Amino acid sequence: QQQQQQQESSSSHPGLCHMYIHLSEMSANPSRALPCCDQLRKGFPHGGHLIHMATHIDVLVGDYDSCVQYNYNAVAADDHAMKSCPSMMGKSAFYFGYIVHDYHMLVYGGILGGMEQIAMETALKLSQQHLSEDFFAKHPSMAPGLESYSVSEAHVMIRFGRWKEILQQLELPKDADLMLFRAATITFARGIAYANLGELENAKKEADKYDELRLRPATKERTLHNNKIHDILAVDAPMLRGEIAYHEGRHDEAFTLLREAVHLQDSLHYDEPWGKMQAVRHALGGLLLEQGIVKEAEDVFRKDLSLFPLNPFGLLGLIQCLQRQINNNTGSLTEEETNAKSEELKKLKEQLAHQRSSKWADVEIVVPCACCDSKLVQQE
Repeated sequence: QQQQQQQESSSSHPGLCHMYIHLSEMSANPSRALPCCDQLRKGFPHGGHLIHMATHIDVLVGDYDSCVQYNYNAVAADDHAMKSCPSMMGKSAFYFGYIVHDYHMLVYGGILGGMEQIAMETALKLSQQHLSEDFFAKHPSMAPGLESYSVSEAHVMIRFGRWKEILQQLELPKDADLMLFRAATITFARGIAYANLGELENAKKEADKYDELRLRPATKERTLHNNKIHDILAVDAPMLRGEIAYHEGRHDEAFTLLREAVHLQDSLHYDEPWGKMQAVRHALGGLLLEQGIVKEAEDVFRKDLSLFPLNPFGLLGLIQCLQRQINNNTGSLTEEETNAKSEELKKLKEQLAHQRSSKWADVEIVVPCACCDSKLVQQE
């Protein structure tokens, strides 16, 4: 309460703004920190981390355009600082972790906001220029805390369904012990890719390799910010097995596994970005919708949008659920319920159109998750 009063009377103080954003981001009303965000954006154009801090709130209120734009600005400021003062801002300095975090948040905003090109460009710059295997070979003591940021491009490829590119372009590290999170994440991505391409035996082999990597003792010693990578990798184990089961036609088993993955994702410690870079609910909801389990899919997408407001994948999923219910109404909905759903549907479509008007929104989103069949999800 005292900090809130100070913020209201001295909202231009960068230290107070910084702390108030952290206080508000874990609250039920993160938007109350937006005035502080504006102060940091306008007042410190060369302060990479201060520019970035505003995006902790942007992403929580569904402003993925600002999340990407201001992390883009933060990265530019960071690059300048690294060149100007390498002793304090270089890769061996404490601040380097903050620089990595700015890149990471930009990729996260791009993934959630459906902005592929900027997300991929940033992810590749992070992994190739800053967090390469050669870098960690020279600085192995930095691997436990930073290596987990080195594989963002795999998350971008999964988000946008680049299955062939995953298999053709993502190379496993030479030293899987040194680059443990990267090795495990690429293996997971390969398994998801094979499952979606119908190569299920190969997918199962990758799932077995993934389990071996994620269960190595070192995963309990390494972190991605607030979470152990052991716990993050645990989320993707049932997700991968669930995808395989689904594409084998074992739908009930698949949904049980995907629900488990959702539970594990929800159980991760609070972090921004989340430890798991993309929402498992998009896969669960989309595949439920494919199978005509519309009410549960609707519940899944509503919960998703409560966690990631206005994200286009959740919006589209809920739109498709409501559209299916309205089109297939055989008397189960009253006229009042039908009208209410129609009004909500109109609002959701407007929100989606606005979100896709961003200059960074460069892909057409036709399914809630790339693992879905657009013809089945969109059927009436």
